[in-house]
Amino acid sequence: MIPQAWRSGRPGQALAVGCLMLALALIWLGAIDPIWSWYADRQAMLEQREALLARMQGLAATLPALRAASANQRGDGAEAATAMMPGATDALAAAALQEAVQKMATAAGASLTAVETLPAATAAEHWHKVSLRISLNAPWPVLIDLMHAVGQAPAHIFVGDVHFHSPAVMAHPANLPIQASMVLYGFRSADTGQGA
Repeated sequence: MIPQAWRSGRPGQALAVGCLMLALALIWLGAIDPIWSWYADRQAMLEQREALLARMQGLAATLPALRAASANQRGDGAEAATAMMPGATDALAAAALQEAVQKMATAAGASLTAVETLPAATAAEHWHKVSLRISLNAPWPVLIDLMHAVGQAPAHIFVGDVHFHSPAVMAHPANLPIQASMVLYGFRSADTGQGA
């Protein structure tokens, strides 16, 4: 119980002001600050979405120019043709891809232990995807040389689904043969022929 001296006079006024400040702080922390924070978060999200909308509208505005440039490039055919795998069918393109990969592996100092032509994916309007799964055993530097050669190929060849397995760890791990398998794929123009 509060003594009588604290309930009246200046001490009582100070106590009342202190209780009022405490009540205001509780109201602020319990109700106003969470609502304020929620409003600030919503405002930041709205600004972020407006910035994204402006960016997307800017990108959409460049679409006609990109389509025209793509049509011109397809019309020229020179650069677009070198980026695609040669071959009038998927089977011929897969054979060309296999031959190119075999040459790159031999140049890098590796020999392929298995080559599998993967089923063709659903064809798009202008291109078909041609894929090979290869397996090989080679030291790490040879694998890196092969990957570098694949990246530098005139026809764009992409690497995916890469798996490495090393049977044991030795004192010179760079010279240790590593079992590797990966999927190499490229694209051929659908204008040159249909299907396999």
